[in-house]
Amino acid sequence: MCAAVRSGWLATMRNKAAVATGVVGVFLAVVAFLLGLISGADNATVSIVRDTPSANCYPDTADDQFSEQHVATKVLACEVMGMTKQAAIDYLEAEGRTVRIASEDGEYFALTEDYRDDRVNLEILVGLVVGASAW
Repeated sequence: MCAAVRSGWLATMRNKAAVATGVVGVFLAVVAFLLGLISGADNATVSIVRDTPSANCYPDTADDQFSEQHVATKVLACEVMGMTKQAAIDYLEAEGRTVRIASEDGEYFALTEDYRDDRVNLEILVGLVVGASAW
């Protein structure tokens, strides 16, 4: 009987230790996340900033494309990924495309849902294009 009680007590203590370890781990993860949020945005740096279009973009060959201009606009949207905001805008406007800033530094802007095959929506973070879509 003593052995049965003792084994039950040990099992309970192991469960309490596991729960305590889990709680401490979650607490430390939350603290690390919050510290990263607080200090991360101010210390964000990028080692390679491009002011020239990417050469690694190719036309979409799917059959359901809206128009040839839409295909070309999607290639241009791909090419500006990683460029500085101003360089991307200058490049797209020189190619005859309309540029719309969809978000900048976490602030999202209201957009219309109309389709234009010459428009590129840019997402900007810390002065760099991190997202670009053609529609």
